[in-house]
Amino acid sequence: MTNCVVCGQQFLDDIRFLNHMMEKHGFRNSTNDKPDRNSRGY
Repeated sequence: MTNCVVCGQQFLDDIRFLNHMMEKHGFRNSTNDKPDRNSRGY
């Protein structure tokens, strides 16, 4: 079980939790998967 840190809602899996965070609270998870466009070239 995962709990939303913002509103406390419980989720059965991470996928639903991430979707909730993005839709309800505006969080994005893309920075974990690939670097930002601005950070290229380091």
